[in-house]
Amino acid sequence: MTITAPSVLPSSVGVLNKISAILAVLEKGPACLRVVVSETGLKRPTVHRLVLAMQELGLVQADEQGQFMVGPRLTRLAMAAQHAMADRDLRRELSALRATTGASVRLHQRYGDQRICVAEALRLKSTSGEGNSARAIANADPVSCVFLAWRRLSRGHEPRDDVLACSRIRHRGWVQGADEGGLVLAVAVCGRDGELAAVLSLSSHSQRTRRGGSYDCEVIKGAVEAAARIGARLSAQGATSPVKELEDRVRRVGPGSAG
Repeated sequence: MTITAPSVLPSSVGVLNKISAILAVLEKGPACLRVVVSETGLKRPTVHRLVLAMQELGLVQADEQGQFMVGPRLTRLAMAAQHAMADRDLRRELSALRATTGASVRLHQRYGDQRICVAEALRLKSTSGEGNSARAIANADPVSCVFLAWRRLSRGHEPRDDVLACSRIRHRGWVQGADEGGLVLAVAVCGRDGELAAVLSLSSHSQRTRRGGSYDCEVIKGAVEAAARIGARLSAQGATSPVKELEDRVRRVGPGSAG
């Protein structure tokens, strides 16, 4: 039997070739059984049997008119592929910045009152929490300073010095200072709306021994440009960021459910 569906590269497994042919037709839009049979060149009983099996697997679904279309499982698989490509691009961005600066590069996001470190391999690792108050900004590490600068301070309770410090950080978009790991540069990663989506950090032990203890202008410029590119990717990715996925997973499971 010759499969006539377009854009179908045959494999060594016949049933996969038939399924691929059916999906190639549905990829163009909803189609009734007659159209699928006509465009694939498969026998009607074969198409009917495979479509029903694909429905059970969520690969195909039928509308109210009885036409078949791509199913929800394929939509999820497409989203997973998109996530994987976005994650790969993000890892490349972080790796490139590390190569040009010689510093360790991390991306941080918020999850409740905790800071989540999204490493180059995009493994989620919980780090020190920020606490519930922004009053310690003068003594906070650079990454926490950026997060605190974008948080809404409680009216009438924030010290004036902290308000000024937050305003300066938001205006400049970055801050540098020392923590236990060495000198740290923290850069705001903002989305299209200007809200903070993440914080990009560079940390280096060797920088602490240099005079002045600060990163040079070229490193800061490169980090700011990388943060802008990452912000654009996160905006395009929308709800696909690692922390967003974690939040959605927690909501689906519920607080009383086991892992």
